[in-house]
Formats: sequence, C-alpha cells, structure tokens
Amino acid sequence: TARPTPTASETIPAGDATAGANPGLAAPTAAPTVVIMGDSFSVGDPSATWVGPASQELRWGRVVNLSAPGRGFIRGPRACDVEICANFEGSLALIARESPDIVVTFGGTADGDYSLDPAAPSYFAALRKALPDATLVAVSPVTGDKQAGYWLTLHKRAITAGVTAVGGTMIDVGQPGLGDGRDLSARAQAEIARVVVQQMPAR
Repeated sequence: TARPTPTASETIPAGDATAGANPGLAAPTAAPTVVIMGDSFSVGDPSATWVGPASQELRWGRVVNLSAPGRGFIRGPRACDVEICANFEGSLALIARESPDIVVTFGGTADGDYSLDPAAPSYFAALRKALPDATLVAVSPVTGDKQAGYWLTLHKRAITAGVTAVGGTMIDVGQPGLGDGRDLSARAQAEIARVVVQQMPAR
C-alpha cells in the first residue's frame, strides 16, 4: 500500500544527495528524512521560517512539516490540514508513518502557563518507543511578547528533561523574538535557524 501523500508542507534542500559516479569516492550518507512538529512559529513558506535555511544548511532530504497554529504538548491546534488534529503526543501516528531519521519538536509556547510535566516527558518517551533509531531533537520554546514569562523557563526544563531522558538533544535558541508580537520577525527566524544548524547533533 502506498504511503499517504502528506498534506503538510515539504521542503527539499538545495544540493545533490545522490552518490557520485567515481568509484574511488565513498558514497555520501543519504540525505535524512526529517519531520518538524511545532506550532505557528514553524508554519509558512519554509524560506520565511527557520525550517528552510536550516534544512539547506544541514542538507536534509525530504522535510515533512506537521506544525500547526496552537499545537503543543498539551493543546491541540486551532486548525490543521492533516487528518489527525491533536497535540504532539496525539499526533505520533502522523510522525511515525513518515519513518523519519530526525524529528525536531519546537513548541511549548502555545500551551501557555500550564505545567508540561508529565506531558513533555510522556511525548518523548512515546516518540522514542515509536522510533527507536531516530535522532530526536527539541528546540526551546520562544515568544514574541515583550518579556518571556518564567513559565517558559519551566517549560524548557520539562522539555529538556523529557528529550534527554530518551537520548535526544535539546537546542536552546534563547529568546530572539522578544517584542515581535504574534509572528516572529525574519531576524528572529534567522537566529533560530543559525542556532539549530550550529547545535544539531551529527548523525
């Protein structure tokens, strides 16, 4: 049975990931399939968010972006264009069916000032069980408000504990979008991409 065609956005980075014809050269590692699970900060034209620049710099292959506005560890999205419209853990079937090599989870802000313990650890444990060999990465939650509430620090701690407990990596991008409002600025998105590229673990 053919794999259902994803309705979420996909990007293909520039660069040829196929092996060269020169038998004297080692075949390059195949470009990884990557799933992005996040909220509105990862939604839109990939070139206008952190996703496009990061995928190009890291030479990712097929990128399936399952992000949706309002989607978080606790909360389901306000709207989405896939058949499972649920929070992160409730969307595990969408992630697993893509057989990704890398899963990047970037969220927590949409959950507001509600504890992510045990929601975040539970999500990462379930994600590891579904994808025992995948590289799991979490990106710290950011805000466009003028100030970052202390609850975002608590969210980061819960997310860090959850992802590192299953052998994953936490990438702390800081708060580059302070004062941007509802949508992150191009500058903030570029800074997130820069840190993700810098701190992405080697496969």
